[in-house]
Amino acid sequence: MTRLRNATSAVVLLAGILGMASCDKAKLAVDAAREKFRGATDSGAPVAPGGNVTPTLASQVDNAAEGVRFRRDLPFPSQVNARVTSRSVFENVRRTMTSALGSESVAASPKVEVVVLLERRAQKVSYAIERSGEFVDDQEGKSTKAKDDTSASAADGAMPKINFELGPHGWRVPPRSGPPEFQTMMHEKALLPVLETSLSQNGLAARKQWFSASRRWAAGDRLVLEGDSLEMLFAPHSTGKVTLVYEVSEPIDGHPCGRFSLSGDLQTKDEVSLSGEVSDRKLTIKSGKVWCSLLHPLVLREEFDTVVTAIEGSKGGVKSRVQGAVKTVTTNDWKPITES
Repeated sequence: MTRLRNATSAVVLLAGILGMASCDKAKLAVDAAREKFRGATDSGAPVAPGGNVTPTLASQVDNAAEGVRFRRDLPFPSQVNARVTSRSVFENVRRTMTSALGSESVAASPKVEVVVLLERRAQKVSYAIERSGEFVDDQEGKSTKAKDDTSASAADGAMPKINFELGPHGWRVPPRSGPPEFQTMMHEKALLPVLETSLSQNGLAARKQWFSASRRWAAGDRLVLEGDSLEMLFAPHSTGKVTLVYEVSEPIDGHPCGRFSLSGDLQTKDEVSLSGEVSDRKLTIKSGKVWCSLLHPLVLREEFDTVVTAIEGSKGGVKSRVQGAVKTVTTNDWKPITES
């Protein structure tokens, strides 16, 4: 799923936090990151579901006595801004690193946030990581004195904007005046082969698979995703079985959505996060909810309580294995761009 895939960035960031020579050093790194982000990220917390549907959008919802329908006939906007915020709470997660020199293992329970800004204007797309690092929620922030330097912490973990354009033979990196930074070049290289999928998973293009346009949904209706149908909500080539149960219509920041609960098991391979890292993941979704737009093939919010095993690294190099319980909340602040 979009945010489960985006949460790969959080897993990789966790690996960096835990990638120390000892448990004591890992704890110091976690504490330092917590202090740097304290007081700076509460204002960026994902928008809570509920409230009223924007009147101009409410008139487009196809609702009847038999239930609500997920529309597929409305044109998907060609110009979109999206701000994807993913917050993951790791509970006693253990990371094991293996190389030719041996292996070592550390554990911690950090709270990790990744914020990605995306924009599409027809045949041009841009990505930027606004920040990534540990966050402190409202409740914890109120109990501990905040740091004064919030401007520095808000930019910590950021990555420069990268751009793509649609050429005659597919997506490409546009010409530039000077040589790119190494980090930017590697980011572009990792994302370009999966860009088409990334666009649809993050709301810059319509998802290729979606709910039937003819089916109406009422509370308690079920749908089992397996095989190719997993691509409705998850990354391509995922395997496993996930059961969705429709609950209710509930908006996200004024946008009409249908809310599902879900559970199941899932496995992904060579999954690329928005920050460019590649990993294989196996997870059990103990419980979760997903908010799907009633107007477009688009996911706007996800909440998951999972047990995850993620493996990253290449043959001949250092391999990293992260395993444990992870709770993730991700939202997509998705807005079509209207020219004034």
